[in-house]
Amino acid sequence: MKFIAPTPISLIDALRQLYPDSSRRTLQNWLKAGRFAVDGALVHKEQALLQEGQVLEAKTTFRSPKIPRMTILYEDRYLIAIDKPIGLLSTPLDDGGSAEHALGILREGYGTDQIFAVHRIDRETSGVLLFARGKQTAERLGELFEAHELKREYFAIVEGRLAEETGTWQCPLLELPNFQVVESPEGKMAITHFRVIRRSAKYSYLRLTLETGKKHQIRVHCMRAGHPVVGDPRYGATENPLRRLALHAILLELTHPFTKKQVRITASLPRAFEVLGGQIKIEL
Repeated sequence: MKFIAPTPISLIDALRQLYPDSSRRTLQNWLKAGRFAVDGALVHKEQALLQEGQVLEAKTTFRSPKIPRMTILYEDRYLIAIDKPIGLLSTPLDDGGSAEHALGILREGYGTDQIFAVHRIDRETSGVLLFARGKQTAERLGELFEAHELKREYFAIVEGRLAEETGTWQCPLLELPNFQVVESPEGKMAITHFRVIRRSAKYSYLRLTLETGKKHQIRVHCMRAGHPVVGDPRYGATENPLRRLALHAILLELTHPFTKKQVRITASLPRAFEVLGGQIKIEL
């Protein structure tokens, strides 16, 4: 983005014109991070005065902050994708609880409130999680998710030997007041496509593609098929050798809402999965 000063103007006021939806604190943090230049020279002080005709522009590259507890898988001026660890919420709890969540960590790490969640993955699940930078990006990504115009894949280790090689599971799902998700005619249709990667004596290793993105969709579908996800006693599992849910978001692919280029974001399997025989090659 570029701003040409029509008259003498303070740097912070120029930035406010460029980013009207951003708070002063956000703009100050961006300045400290070295995101802006005036006539090609890096600027940091908000009190600096731009003279008529001087050009303020956002740098296309800058040093990203180090974010604790997570790996940044993809980043540009519109999107941030992380490899979410298990045990971390995607967003704040609906009841306003104070538990740590990925959205809050990113906002604090980047020093801005202009990062928005566009989807969630369960606290017990790890893998690719996408965030929007700015309200306009959030709106466009929200439209993609609503229309299911992106690809989301998961890897799961489930109990037992699933007989079919490929197939589709679908049923209407309803979330109860206790946050349990059940099959119900009053719910909304959830559709999951599955493919068996391999089988061992005790487990099946699945690659799953979401056609819809309902809460606990994969976990309920696996339970209904008689093959609950390993480490998921909530939905029928009897074993928990990894001390975690054996479900990982391995891929998210979409058409970039602004550049229109294909963006493919992948997250390698956690090492614990390999201990239990899980392995998969994710095509880049």
